[in-house]
Amino acid sequence: MIVEVTGPSGVGKSTFIKNLVRNLSDSGLLTGAICTSEDNHCELIPSYFSDLSNHNIKTDLAALPWCVALLIVNPKFLFFALGSIIFIDGSIPDKIAMLRSFVRKAGIYRFLKCKRFSGITILVDEGLFHSAHNFLCSPNSCAPIQSVRAFFRLCPPPDRLILLMSSEKRLVEQLLGRGDLSPRVAEEKALISFVIYSRRLFDCLSGLCKSKGYGLLIDLDITDESELMRRGVAYAKPNKVA
Repeated sequence: MIVEVTGPSGVGKSTFIKNLVRNLSDSGLLTGAICTSEDNHCELIPSYFSDLSNHNIKTDLAALPWCVALLIVNPKFLFFALGSIIFIDGSIPDKIAMLRSFVRKAGIYRFLKCKRFSGITILVDEGLFHSAHNFLCSPNSCAPIQSVRAFFRLCPPPDRLILLMSSEKRLVEQLLGRGDLSPRVAEEKALISFVIYSRRLFDCLSGLCKSKGYGLLIDLDITDESELMRRGVAYAKPNKVA
């Protein structure tokens, strides 16, 4: 079962996954993770998939056939993603990086859909649903609502989705505090703009999730850590009705 955790950069997805994996494992569940090798407890998931910080050309090549298998049955999503990458603001190297990221996310998604993972709860940091963040917003713009709706309609969904949100101020403070500026962001001014557009995108996505009764949406500005973990554990357990 794929449980994807998404949300704007700086919201705390990786820390949340680390704590959620520990709590789920302590409760006796079989778990895996696409985040770091330390968080992944499933031997069926190779390290070149599980550890996001070490994704490289080997990851791209391993993910490519799985990506093709997914997109053969989802051609409209493929053309939508490619078109979005081509027309978004950004340099050629930026667009190549977006395409590689998309191949990895799509390939890993399809890989985790194999029957061998059916009894395992796998937490995914920035999975296929999160690819919207890569090619529907930039430091200069956010895609129109029609494009966000098209993405929501066409993107193959995870089994469970947890969407974390926070204020623009908190997101900027988190990103500046850890010195983690995206390659697409050259300076603090551009970072602030990127956060604004990123949050606008996830506001649209969370509204669409609410309209469909899909996913667990958590505002971290009004949710303390104990409540966050309680809700995350309850939602991610297999006996939860999605």
